[in-house]
Amino acid sequence: MLKPLLIAATIAASANGTMAEPLGVERFGLYVLADDMDRATAFYASLFGAEPEFRMPALVGFDIREGLFAIVSRETYAQGVPAGGSVRPYIRVSDLEDAFRRVQALVPDGLETEGIVQEGAFSFFRFRDTEDNVIELFSLEASGQ
Repeated sequence: MLKPLLIAATIAASANGTMAEPLGVERFGLYVLADDMDRATAFYASLFGAEPEFRMPALVGFDIREGLFAIVSRETYAQGVPAGGSVRPYIRVSDLEDAFRRVQALVPDGLETEGIVQEGAFSFFRFRDTEDNVIELFSLEASGQ
């Protein structure tokens, strides 16, 4: 899924005659939207045979093979998004501000948030890639890991 982003970064770097430094990806994950967080958490705990790695009222995360599978509240994070087809790639990075600047340079009209959104220990921003896919980059403070 990151090929368009990597290709765009390569093209941008080639235009300047230099290759960009690695983005500093720390973990890859995805999330699904849920209307009933308790029901969804119970379902995925049963499916994965594991308890969540962390749980907040509107965000629950499971460690799946060192990736993060999360369930997020539709009411809190995605009002108006229809049920189904709601999987969204999101990627944890070591320097969210640097990642924001990179994305801003690569797809300035693709940003879906005005800046970095911070909600407790969770900070993120969303953008549309060159193929109109919505991608989210995030960071999570140590206390929320």
